[in-house]
Amino acid sequence: MYELSRVRLYSIGPAGARYADTVLDLRGVGEPVPHPAPTQAEFFEEEPVGPPRRPAPAGVLFLENGGGKSVLLKLIFSVMLPGHRNTLGGASSGVLRKFLLADDCGHVALEWQHTLTGELVVVGKVSEWRGRQVSNDPRKFAEAWYSFRPGPGLSLDSLPVAESSAVRPPAEGASGARGRRRTMKGFRDAITEAGKVYPHLEVVWEEIHDRWNEHLGELGLDPELFRYQREMNADEGEAAGLFAVKKDSDFTDLLLRAVTDTRDTDGLADLVSGFGNKLGRRAELTAERDFTAGSADLLGRIVEAAEARTRAREIHTGAERRTRTLARRLSARAAGERARTADLAQQVTAAAHTVTEAEQARGRSSLIAAELAYRHASL
Repeated sequence: MYELSRVRLYSIGPAGARYADTVLDLRGVGEPVPHPAPTQAEFFEEEPVGPPRRPAPAGVLFLENGGGKSVLLKLIFSVMLPGHRNTLGGASSGVLRKFLLADDCGHVALEWQHTLTGELVVVGKVSEWRGRQVSNDPRKFAEAWYSFRPGPGLSLDSLPVAESSAVRPPAEGASGARGRRRTMKGFRDAITEAGKVYPHLEVVWEEIHDRWNEHLGELGLDPELFRYQREMNADEGEAAGLFAVKKDSDFTDLLLRAVTDTRDTDGLADLVSGFGNKLGRRAELTAERDFTAGSADLLGRIVEAAEARTRAREIHTGAERRTRTLARRLSARAAGERARTADLAQQVTAAAHTVTEAEQARGRSSLIAAELAYRHASL
């Protein structure tokens, strides 16, 4: 979202209240920008210190009747709402042409500041009479719109509205324009050349209303908001007057103008037709919705049961796998135990033979001892 930071008016306005070179400065009095983007100062300027501040949240312009309040609004709206039909008040389709003299090349430039990053964008309008002659023919009234990102090379203060050779910025409150005023072609050539030399400026030049409206939307400056502002200030009334509708059809028209593009009536017709068809099939669609909701409920239960069955199968498979592994281990251990039992049986048999032989040897030894005892006694 952007907020108006400065307004520069040059060589434009009614004959009795001309704007020779006027800048309305609203900068630096609001809240600090929360997420400031990096900026680079102009040549010969001091680097900014601290986060930038938002423009003034509100302002009051005190002027007597006929002092030029409506003129200022008309000029601002001519940038954001191109076309004579969008002129504030709407009473005269040629009111903007009355603000330009034969030798004028009028400029209205608006500098906007982003509320979050503090980034700046300048949008402006330049107009002049073709052939340097005032005419009632609107085709001889030339106008164009432009935008750029201020930075080194071009800013609101250094707009090439005049053939100036000044290098340093002007003093506070003094005009920075020097020399002869540029024509529209000279101004366009100057900012186009600046855009080629400094690509970061992102210079855009448009001469068609629809393309300019689309470009404003791409920048984040919705022209629809300014159309509401124009309607609220059409008779210098209050904002509530915009919504003071007398009939339902008036509110419907207001809503349709807000949400649809008046150039694309076919799309609106298709939308209304599609909505009507859906209303005609409401009973069928309601039954289909109920059936779908019931089916979704039952299918949800089936899905839950299938998930539970899958989990049970996984548990059963794991238990079966572990049981088979245990059975294989027990079988292998039983075979090993049987082999050890056979070995032990053979060892027992061998020990029994050894015991029998030992008893026989002991018997022979007893007989030999008795014989020796007999002979010893005989001797």
